[in-house]
Amino acid sequence: MSNKPIAEDIRLRLAQSMPVVERSRAAISSVLRERVQSLEGAIPDLRQAEIKTAMLMDLLIAGASDIAAFGGLRELSRTAREHRKLAIDGRHYSRFGLALAPALRQVPGLALSPMTIAAWCDAFWLIIAEVVTDMAPKPSPSGSLRFA
Repeated sequence: MSNKPIAEDIRLRLAQSMPVVERSRAAISSVLRERVQSLEGAIPDLRQAEIKTAMLMDLLIAGASDIAAFGGLRELSRTAREHRKLAIDGRHYSRFGLALAPALRQVPGLALSPMTIAAWCDAFWLIIAEVVTDMAPKPSPSGSLRFA
């Protein structure tokens, strides 16, 4: 579980909005995919962008669920290893992050307040900060650096 402090109002907004976000997950994912692809511009393999966007959406829902239920994040080192292996990096995180708030506003019937949308964005960046921290090389007992 992450030690990073999470504001109670963010936890409550995530908990209150989780059912409607989960019901609208497919629509949110579709809008996110379109927005991320437009930020990517001409990319050779759109399927890879779709897969990476889907993985980040899964990570967001799982992490937000943990924050809502427990007030923190579970261990994300396995996720960090998967992201490193699949070359999901800062570019993908930033484009997903840029697309998130507009996508949440755009999905018909979602009707989230600006503060709730901000809570989802805060949760995403908190999750990503934890993943990136877990991706950083760690010193081994011999003093050399190794990836977790």
